[in-house]
Amino acid sequence: MPNLEGMPCWFLGANAPKGYYSKFDQLFAAAPKGRCFLLKGGPGTGKSTVLKKTASVLKEKGVSTELVYCSADTNSLDAVITADGKFAVLDATLPHAVEPKYPGAYETTVSLCDCWNEEIIREHREKAVELFDANRRMHEEARRYIAAAANLLDEAARLGMESVHQEKVSKTAIRLCMREFGKKQHRSGTEKQRFLSAVTDKGVFFFNETPKILCDRVYVIDDDCGAASRIFMNTVRKTALEHGLDIITCRCPIFPSEKIEHIFIPSLRLGFMTANKRHKIEIAPYRIIHACRFTDEKKFARRRIKIRFALRAASRLIAEAADCMKEAKAVHDELEAIYIPAMNFSLVEEKYKKIIEAIG
Repeated sequence: MPNLEGMPCWFLGANAPKGYYSKFDQLFAAAPKGRCFLLKGGPGTGKSTVLKKTASVLKEKGVSTELVYCSADTNSLDAVITADGKFAVLDATLPHAVEPKYPGAYETTVSLCDCWNEEIIREHREKAVELFDANRRMHEEARRYIAAAANLLDEAARLGMESVHQEKVSKTAIRLCMREFGKKQHRSGTEKQRFLSAVTDKGVFFFNETPKILCDRVYVIDDDCGAASRIFMNTVRKTALEHGLDIITCRCPIFPSEKIEHIFIPSLRLGFMTANKRHKIEIAPYRIIHACRFTDEKKFARRRIKIRFALRAASRLIAEAADCMKEAKAVHDELEAIYIPAMNFSLVEEKYKKIIEAIG
């Protein structure tokens, strides 16, 4: 197995309340002299292996590279992206199906479907259809649990917000930003969007090493109900972009459209992260900012029981979603057992070599 240590790891898609939420579309940067390879194929056809071997070659060449893992199988890669965005290889199949936007000019579709013996697969046609449908059902069930958890977490944040001094949160965030960011640049900053965590077959999975790779200093806002941290992170994001800083914004997999969990600024080796009892981070913080400093304790006391109930119930629902993901992973493993014997992996290797040739 290739040694891929030292590379930032992310998710680019995750099960969310309204379905699978994907940010794979942002890979279409069409950078000058850029190349993007879209891998097409079924389960067990070697896509993740190609990606891991590609990442290993990039590491050997000293190219700064990011790894994107699959939230349905945290041992499987979904994409490999160079930090400058000029080279990418990704699994372009469902649930994050991607079609070329600039075919031939930027993207190249690499089909692994012509590397299998279709007659062997058709011998197990009925079983394959049954497994594909079962896998889909388990993911849909997981999303329903996540949607129910999202409603409870949203209610906890709403109740918590009633006791938060919102202006005080914003002023604290701005003061820290002014201390850390320096003078404004004569441009707007750029933003990459990622997930640092996701609900997976292993529960809520968190890439603890990534912040250590990217940052020397990390500010952590400890906020159990998620009210103050929303204001804080939105303020940091806005201020950083206005200062012309390029940032990596990590969204919450439960609220991917509404909530920011973490922000990293690689040029400053600086991070801002959120933590709570359900989402503990394994990194020594430069400074911890406790949400209670922005909270009217008397007002919060009147809502404490309801907030705690909502948070406990949400945690249980997320655990149920993870169990569904675990069952879906077992079904996917059965599908791989159908496809692997039908594959000619020497042909897959030839396609991999053509990808490597494009690295230069």
